[in-house]
Amino acid sequence: MYSTAFTRLRDRELAKSTKPFLAKGKSVKRCAQCQMAEYACMCPWRPVAESRVDFVLLLHRKELFKPTNTGRLIVDVFPETRAFLWNRLEAPEGLKAILEDPERDCFIVFPADGTENCARHVVRDLPQTQKRTTLILLDGTWKQCSRMIGLSRWLDKVPCLSLPETLVRSYSVRDSGRSHRFSTAEAAISCLLLADEAEPADTLRHYFSVFNQHYLATRGCYLPEPGESHEALASRLPE
Repeated sequence: MYSTAFTRLRDRELAKSTKPFLAKGKSVKRCAQCQMAEYACMCPWRPVAESRVDFVLLLHRKELFKPTNTGRLIVDVFPETRAFLWNRLEAPEGLKAILEDPERDCFIVFPADGTENCARHVVRDLPQTQKRTTLILLDGTWKQCSRMIGLSRWLDKVPCLSLPETLVRSYSVRDSGRSHRFSTAEAAISCLLLADEAEPADTLRHYFSVFNQHYLATRGCYLPEPGESHEALASRLPE
């Protein structure tokens, strides 16, 4: 059993729940770690990478239990990633210290169409400074993320990073219905490319591809067939 900020947060919230979360395909016998069907487990392909960019997941609670969640892929690949549950009234414990750290440049990653008509400072390129670039990824549906950024006054002073629409487009499990809306994993891949972190971006892209294949195999009740991304990850697995 491996442990990340995401799995620890999920386990903590599960322990507090009074009833189980019933996702689609609830009758499927799933791997407790990757949430895929046991016959489509993707745990053997979990890579580890390093980056000069730090990610922070700010999650809507329902995302913790969805097999379709892609934010957990980021935490798998970059184990130092922190994960927090969204709170409308105040910054979660631990996140406030990150936001106030003078050695960090913090940004909320959010699409341009959600920021054009507000007073929040928006950037489209990452600054070249000695500070540690720290990107806060809102993890939820489009509607949930819009509420998270719109209702959280404690986030008002954090500038927003608006990603180019053309960087990544490969998610085949959930469709936002808008071409410019990224899944959380896609947003992270785009951030890495924007930061000229091509190698870690490629690692996450391959892991994301494996996730897509194994999820579709779970949904379709068939064995996933290893392909190019599986081969690419074979040399990037932890010792």
